Amino acid sequence: MKYKFSLTALLILLTAFLAVPFVSGGTERVSVLIQAESVDTAVSIVESYRGEAHEQLAIINAVSATVPEHALAAIAADKRTVAIHEDESVKAAGVTAGSRIKQVDATFPEVMGVDELWAERIKGQQIGVAIVDTGIDKNGWSNRRIVAHYDALDEGTRMRDPHGHGTMMASLIGNSTRDADGYIGIAPRVKLIDVRALDADGKGTYTDIIEGLNWILENKDEHNIRVVNLSLLGGISSPYWADPINQAVEMLWDAGIVVVAAAGNEGPEAMTIAAPGNDPFVITVGAFTDNYTPDDPSDDYIAPFSGAGPTEVGFVKPDVVAPGAHMLTYAPRRSAWAQENHDLKVRGNYYEIAGTSSATAVTSGLVALMLQENPDMTPNQVKYALMASAQPAAYEDGTLAWSIFQQGAGRVWAPAAVLDPAEGEANAGMIPGEPYVGPVVYRDGEFILVDENGEPLADAGGYSWVGGYSWVGGYSWVGGYSWVGGYSWVGGYSWVGNTDWDEWTQEDVWQSGYSWVGGYSWVGGYSWVGGYSWVGGYSWVGGYSWVGLTDFVD
Repeated sequence: MKYKFSLTALLILLTAFLAVPFVSGGTERVSVLIQAESVDTAVSIVESYRGEAHEQLAIINAVSATVPEHALAAIAADKRTVAIHEDESVKAAGVTAGSRIKQVDATFPEVMGVDELWAERIKGQQIGVAIVDTGIDKNGWSNRRIVAHYDALDEGTRMRDPHGHGTMMASLIGNSTRDADGYIGIAPRVKLIDVRALDADGKGTYTDIIEGLNWILENKDEHNIRVVNLSLLGGISSPYWADPINQAVEMLWDAGIVVVAAAGNEGPEAMTIAAPGNDPFVITVGAFTDNYTPDDPSDDYIAPFSGAGPTEVGFVKPDVVAPGAHMLTYAPRRSAWAQENHDLKVRGNYYEIAGTSSATAVTSGLVALMLQENPDMTPNQVKYALMASAQPAAYEDGTLAWSIFQQGAGRVWAPAAVLDPAEGEANAGMIPGEPYVGPVVYRDGEFILVDENGEPLADAGGYSWVGGYSWVGGYSWVGGYSWVGGYSWVGGYSWVGNTDWDEWTQEDVWQSGYSWVGGYSWVGGYSWVGGYSWVGGYSWVGGYSWVGLTDFVD
């Protein structure tokens, strides 16, 4: 069987999907997603097997349905069926926090340099940011800012956000309340689009999320939706391109909408990037902390919980890191989350939280600022500029303080990303909807980057960059070539020049070359050395070329 990561301390998608035939048997009816060449064909398939069609999900040519369990094998074998997926539950597991702060004062905007943009009157005006979550509560700062609301659950609840998580993400993105240094949200003038896909218990389904994404695609022009925030996570049980949520996300990206997703909260171990953050057509965000010294970056460090790469098919992730610890945010007082977390209250309706969900939200706010100032930028151009302006942590000798699989291109830096964005495109030569493999392999106990011939991009150390290639887009090297998939791995790995995905067993070596043991841990001795705190003597620098893909030295 296929195992999946168990991810906690954030919004967790407990759903595992299967793009392979189900085992027939039994008399009960089950909930599934059925994909075909068109929605009409998918509905016809359901009706052919005496099932009941529910939501039409045009964004991925699918329909959600309940069908007889004994018909699953026949549906999967039907030539009209493209794929059939389980439609299981989604759960909100909450967020965590460190020690409490003493006053209502958000430091993360200043840590990101956003206050410099506010001084230029760049606050996200007219940019629509859709938040797919538990809803957004109406209150003093958000009441007139929520320009559209869509409820995929169709519950008609009296509270717009009975759980609380969605409102907290909205606060980090665009709370216009002022504190001692400016605003409590990154983009205090953005238009908020509330897309509710999780219920009062933080639970939902793949159908609910995809329905919300489908609505965004259909209504993007009316509300100028330029950014989608996905502070939710799913387990990995197949390559990214087979996940129906990832398929929907890529449709949004292709339509000109920047999708920002969380890296996950299961770091610092390798390969803990969650879906949909494992997709190359999103901006995947990890978390760092300013260590309660916002004016002194020398003691900042990557949060231990922050998910690390590479992805299941060898892409470098996260793309960037952003503040994600002791984050001041607004939560509805009557929400389930606030009722369960009194100990995290700072004052009034303000709470302190942590997680890559928070880092994702503030990055969504930053992207909105980028698009206000540079409205013609495409998602690939936004991603390129955001990564090119990021500041990696490096020691004085140029070696990295953290692996690129932990910090990506580095910490986001708003002034450069917004006022002087680098020109270029991420995902060079790649087309949404097509499957790709990345340049990372696991060899001799290390993750290394290889060229199209499987040869290391390395110096004598075995896993460093060659010749000053700049890591600016995740998958493309300036002055070199683009990794666009279809290459053959060398050295005994299972990739053979294609992106077909096969079933594997617990004893097998995974197709990316990693041994899968016990369902949750990877064998091979590649845990990050140290990896929990800075040791000093480094600086965060901008415009940096990777010169040493090395382990963190304690």
